[in-house]
Amino acid sequence: MHLIEQYALSCGVKIDKPFVETCFFPIPSKKYITLHASSGMQSKNYDYYNEVIQMIHPYLQKEGIDIIQIGEKDDKKINGCLHYTGLTNLKQTFYIIQNSLLHFGNDSFSTHVASGFDKKIVCIYSILYKECCGPYWGKKENHELFESHRGGLKASFSNQENPKTINMIMPEKIAQSVLNLLDIKNNLNKIKTLHIGKEYHLPSISVIPNHVMPTNFLKGNSINILGDECFDENNIAQWAYGRTANIFLDQQMKLEYLLAIKSNILRINYIVSSDTDENYIKSLKKNGIPLNLICKNKNEINDLRLKFFDWNISLHENKTKKDLDNIEEICDNTRYKNSRTIISNGQTYASKAAWIHDVPATEDKIIDCPEFWEELNTLKLYNDDNHGTQNKNNI
Repeated sequence: MHLIEQYALSCGVKIDKPFVETCFFPIPSKKYITLHASSGMQSKNYDYYNEVIQMIHPYLQKEGIDIIQIGEKDDKKINGCLHYTGLTNLKQTFYIIQNSLLHFGNDSFSTHVASGFDKKIVCIYSILYKECCGPYWGKKENHELFESHRGGLKASFSNQENPKTINMIMPEKIAQSVLNLLDIKNNLNKIKTLHIGKEYHLPSISVIPNHVMPTNFLKGNSINILGDECFDENNIAQWAYGRTANIFLDQQMKLEYLLAIKSNILRINYIVSSDTDENYIKSLKKNGIPLNLICKNKNEINDLRLKFFDWNISLHENKTKKDLDNIEEICDNTRYKNSRTIISNGQTYASKAAWIHDVPATEDKIIDCPEFWEELNTLKLYNDDNHGTQNKNNI
């Protein structure tokens, strides 16, 4: 039973089509669709809308169709959209939805408003069942509703989830439905996402401190300085100036360097081992330097937690190719995207493996080596038959 039907039954009233009052708002676009990428619940918020927009944007551009993002002022801005978040009141938002070609996004009030206007709708669900809270009005053939498989679990009805089951919905499915409802021919059916890492939605820049760049480069940005990959105290300190930095270390960096950049340090991520000097760790804490201890060896973690009893030590085991559940689907047409950009010697690389093997950032074919699979948490892997006839010779 739909929630509206339950409310009507409980209140003893009949269900009728709603009257939605609107208020004019100037819209520069002649043709547009609306995106509402947020809701009042963390568990409903889909993290891969940037992927969806990247897929549909070229097709919409050819048709002269814009994407207007509606919502609150603090909502995360989605790339490729006209951002009206926080610029309209409810009645003005309703006006924008009323004049759109299509509405898509999370399960929220805007979906029900769009159904009241009989708009084309693409909406995604996870913690609730789409049969209970989906759009009630409008032609059902104009509605594409996606519900997460939740890994076989039932709906949680929770406003907080970790991991979020809504992220189990693949972005190409949403993108293809938007274009299909708009009657725009596309080849997105040739794309199949195989894996999206749990940190893929968090873009980051990692620096190998084997060089330095001018202070105005990435000024004010947050970066990761990989001192565990290349240990150069002077370069590490220079990279931190004018930026905020997470610094990764597996050996002692002189305290005077760290104190000089203390205000720029978000956190020192120190990879500890049986050889790590406890007094050095104590000196970092004494001087107020934010510290996170990491162990990469499962066999050592218990001994290290005993040795560094006063600190929390997190276990970070490197991912491997075997951590993929669908490894058999990896083939010659499998491509990757990484939310982590690596900078080394003034060049940018798409992955750690690309840096090690000096593969250009424009190359998106999988590099089958242990360093590549280590980054599974920040990788998106997908099969794209647009690259040619699929050949399932495992990589």
